[in-house]
Amino acid sequence: MCESGDLPGSGRLLRWAEFAAGRRVGDLDSRMNVAIVRKLRSDETDAVADLTARVFGKPHEYAGMFQMMQDAYADCPFIPTDLCWVAEAGGRIVAKWQILDFEMRIAGTPIRMGGIQAVAAEPDENHKGYAKEVALAALPEIRELDFDLVLGFAQRGAFYRRLGAAVVAADYEIELDPLGVPPLRNDPFREWDEGSDLPAIIHAYNQSNAGSTGPLIRNEALWPWLVRRPTSIYICDDGYIGMTQWADGLIIREVAGQGPDFHEVALRKIASLAREANLKRVYGAVAPDHPLIQMAVPYGIRVSSIYTRKSGCIGLALAPVRLIGRLVDTLSARLEASRFHDIQLDLGLHAPGEAERLVLNPEGRQGRRVDLNLPEAALLQLAMGHVSVASLLVAHPKAFPDPLSAELLGVLDAAFPVGHPFMWHTDRY
Repeated sequence: MCESGDLPGSGRLLRWAEFAAGRRVGDLDSRMNVAIVRKLRSDETDAVADLTARVFGKPHEYAGMFQMMQDAYADCPFIPTDLCWVAEAGGRIVAKWQILDFEMRIAGTPIRMGGIQAVAAEPDENHKGYAKEVALAALPEIRELDFDLVLGFAQRGAFYRRLGAAVVAADYEIELDPLGVPPLRNDPFREWDEGSDLPAIIHAYNQSNAGSTGPLIRNEALWPWLVRRPTSIYICDDGYIGMTQWADGLIIREVAGQGPDFHEVALRKIASLAREANLKRVYGAVAPDHPLIQMAVPYGIRVSSIYTRKSGCIGLALAPVRLIGRLVDTLSARLEASRFHDIQLDLGLHAPGEAERLVLNPEGRQGRRVDLNLPEAALLQLAMGHVSVASLLVAHPKAFPDPLSAELLGVLDAAFPVGHPFMWHTDRY
């Protein structure tokens, strides 16, 4: 399996489980650096906060990052200590891996997702395999806790690719000239009040992203822990816009609302705020299929989509067949709404350690049957709409035991359309 690095295909879950049970496998047999891998204890959060701040923070950032980690372990419901695994060697913690407990949407369906807070290892203990040991021990337990995937953002994803992860979303960037956008004549927006407007913000966000793939499902308890929150939010009856101003321009952090009228006035409001601040550039990470982008086309906009292989939004599939099974209602609705609305699809999914048959569009009168034999990473990419069925035909020719007819390829495309999976930067961790 090309996406799994040195943990290939059918052996990956077995190796996770063997390691978790205390049986070393493969290259770990001869390794001299012995560590105990276990869950973090509640009295050790200061040690993990210190390690995280030293590894990921610059010297002037240490105090703030250390305090934030301390506060999170004390009060944040999304960073439980029982989802943190550590390696202990020589009487000290030499590596840790924290998983965040989130809900996200995939094809509009709420899915429990483990957010990856990057592995941290003591600098003087690097390259001894401790990080890998921690992950190998943790993954079987995470899967059994009903997480179908873990997801993170990495500038260099080599470590996670060796565990079997793959990129599951592109990076998007938009830029427009605010001088080209018409003025806003009747401004419906006002600056928000966090004390009274937060419920409306949460509702608008969840409603606006209800059918998407990628966004977190927010609640009021999550909001204070979103470290990339917009610095300015303007709200109206139909939605809100969130921005952050930097020296080189106005950054769109998020836009949530309903209808073309809202997105037109939102676009004009953003441009007017940039002009008032004498900024000549509006930019940000926004998916190409967002309604705001469509409203901006007549005024001129640059939209960039960057598809990487080794960095960015990285997903590690723990139970991809189980995940796709959770999406069956959406997959059926897609098929019913397509030109193949009269086809009932008997879909067999086969991955290392998992297999299931799903019936899509059960009301269809014409029966069709197809089986997919795919690596876990490919199934996750398919579920999230990051890859097409046709691309899988090329990358994994053994995925389809029999040649696919044009009709069956069309049916699968209807159920698993390529889209723009995307998590707003505010949601990222």
